[in-house]
Amino acid sequence: MEDALRRFHTFKDIYLLWRASKKVKAKANALRTELVMMRKVDKEINAESWTPSKSRREMNASRDYIIHKIAVSKELDADLNFPKMHLMAHWVEQIPGYGSLQQYSAGSHEPANKTNLKDSWNASNHNLNYQPQVITWQHRILCFEVRELNLKPLAQCRENSAAACKVLPARRDLAAPLSLQPYLKPEFM
Repeated sequence: MEDALRRFHTFKDIYLLWRASKKVKAKANALRTELVMMRKVDKEINAESWTPSKSRREMNASRDYIIHKIAVSKELDADLNFPKMHLMAHWVEQIPGYGSLQQYSAGSHEPANKTNLKDSWNASNHNLNYQPQVITWQHRILCFEVRELNLKPLAQCRENSAAACKVLPARRDLAAPLSLQPYLKPEFM
């Protein structure tokens, strides 16, 4: 297993082109736009001096250059630094110590991500100041959950006391001792 992990980490850079995040893709698109604008300016400056064949060659060379620069940009900015990749480094020590690795399943983390982040993001107004909104929304949701957890025992207590009241007779049904009857108001009798 140690050898397989070492080989994987040696060659994992192959996957970097397909591991570009949204931020990396946005940066690459901005670079593409900048390079295309530079190509247009260069074409306008040299349009009179270039022959059609030279123009076609320059356009193909420029396209190839842009594709190459975009691929290099994505490869340099992309990374494989995320929890699942890091956790693999600990498997060699943990399998002998703890047995199977069921706790590394990603199935339990996806719903938590949806609940904690995506729903909060959708509740915000999606502007640059979204972080306080997400935190406030999540705080409110957690407060409601805590409140609900506090109300469940209270409701259970009320149900138990209501059941106890049904078992015991009401106060007016109980006869007061004869020595207290002259002092009691008629509503208690």
